[in-house]
Amino acid sequence: MDFSTIGNSDLITQVNRRLVMKAVRQLQPTYRAEVSRKTKLNPATVTGIVNELLRLRLLKEVAGEKKSPGPTGGRPPMMLELNNTARKILAIDLEPNIIRVALVGLNLEIVHYREKLINRRSQPETVIKQIIQVVEEIISRGKQRRIDGIGLSLPGMIDRDEGILISSTNMPLWKNVPIRDLLAQKLGQAPQVERSVHLAALHQDWSDNSEELNTKLVLSLRTGIGMSLISRGELYMGAGGFEGEIGHTVIDLNGPLCECGNRGCLETFVSTDAVIERVKLAMKKNKCKAVSEALGDGEILRPELVYSLARDGDKDCAEIVREIGRYVGLAAANLVNLLAPDKLILCGSIDTADELILEAIGQQVRQRSLPQIRDHIKIQLASALDKSPLLGAAVLVIRDIFEMPRLAQSLSFSAVSSTVSTS
Repeated sequence: MDFSTIGNSDLITQVNRRLVMKAVRQLQPTYRAEVSRKTKLNPATVTGIVNELLRLRLLKEVAGEKKSPGPTGGRPPMMLELNNTARKILAIDLEPNIIRVALVGLNLEIVHYREKLINRRSQPETVIKQIIQVVEEIISRGKQRRIDGIGLSLPGMIDRDEGILISSTNMPLWKNVPIRDLLAQKLGQAPQVERSVHLAALHQDWSDNSEELNTKLVLSLRTGIGMSLISRGELYMGAGGFEGEIGHTVIDLNGPLCECGNRGCLETFVSTDAVIERVKLAMKKNKCKAVSEALGDGEILRPELVYSLARDGDKDCAEIVREIGRYVGLAAANLVNLLAPDKLILCGSIDTADELILEAIGQQVRQRSLPQIRDHIKIQLASALDKSPLLGAAVLVIRDIFEMPRLAQSLSFSAVSSTVSTS
């Protein structure tokens, strides 16, 4: 949203309102006095803004904490929360093997969710029809006529300005597909688009209310593996936004052929297909019997099945998960040595084997990174794991309500900050 032509008074009003919205989001449920302290706006200014936001239904009041009865009695003051129903965002996450769609509220709470397995080698028009089908199911289920915005998470290389999926090594038939416009024709409005690995990091940063100006390295382990770096609240983006392809760094010169054309890429050892191939090889050796039994019961051979069985104690599946973790950990250790982040955050379809894979990755980082770097790093799972890009797509839409407007060139930021803090 561009406010470069707005006058100073209107600009300050916008800034103050967004300061209050952001404070409520980070502190909720919270009292007006806490919002005033957080934003450094005086109580009268906060009260005026809160009343306006309540009128617009962007905020709602909830019962405050009960206090011990005093001599004068009275009820406790009301607390503030974001009103989840104030906005309805359609979030779409296209992963090569699966479509995820959700109707998401202002508070990033998922109202309705559906997912559908797809064939990554399908023609784009086939997949787009499947996306529309799932979207229509979500909208019909939620009886939702009004959609306030659409966010779209895409794999591979994109042209975000034109809404084009340029290419994806895991979706070989997708070349320069104008997916934004194709979906807009069917949905009635154009989605905002971004790469899934960026959106995973965006959601993770959005969920972190600590306000620490630290460096976060986000590793996304899905059909392939990618990374994003957030430093002091800013997402690092390379030329064209094409950075983060850690999955196509070569770790074995004589390794398997990767779909990108090189040999021995990390992705050939840790991707969805790599996990499945390991399981099939183990089954030929009469191992992974729990997988065979599950497939006999109608399950589909996906990494999630292997992770789930590993978590439940199957030794063969657990060893496969540990091996995947060792390769990811090796890449993570190299990145830690290179970038020295404060946090290493893992997301993707690994929630059912979180402890196993986290332990394997942590072991590699401890063994292979420099002690001066590893001693302060925190390794953790992302808050939403496989849904991180999906919720990041929702953040892509709703962040305009919370982020600071861009300032006119003639107005210095320091002047606005001074005015805001003394309101």
